[in-house]
Amino acid sequence: MATVEELRAMVGKHGGKSTIQVDKSIIHLFCNTLGDTNAKWKEVGPPGLMTAAMFVGEGVHMEWPYPAIVDAGADWDFLKPIKLGDVLTVVNSLASVEDKSSEKGKRLLITFKSTITNQRGETVAISTGRVMNLMNLG
Repeated sequence: MATVEELRAMVGKHGGKSTIQVDKSIIHLFCNTLGDTNAKWKEVGPPGLMTAAMFVGEGVHMEWPYPAIVDAGADWDFLKPIKLGDVLTVVNSLASVEDKSSEKGKRLLITFKSTITNQRGETVAISTGRVMNLMNLG
């Protein structure tokens, strides 16, 4: 396990780049999974497409200071439409580490930032995801 100080020293570090080309099968699979049959999603991907697991990318390699991890939510900013044929690149980074310890135990709020750009270098979406790293779940 890493120490809290070691984790804080990693703030700003990036994971490797992951790239995916948006093709008809990706859009079709996503829309069918949601039951969305809107014909306009044949050439343009629905905004939520970027939230799919295929766009997760390579994370920042790290060890957790505490054994328990709980999802603490995510925010998405969709900035530009995704079009059929776009080549999207995902880069993840460790954005912050905040001590949220209390009388209930040691806790860290860890924030990750994912930036998705297209083949023209335009940022199409930014995700800010958070996890709570806990010493115990009690």
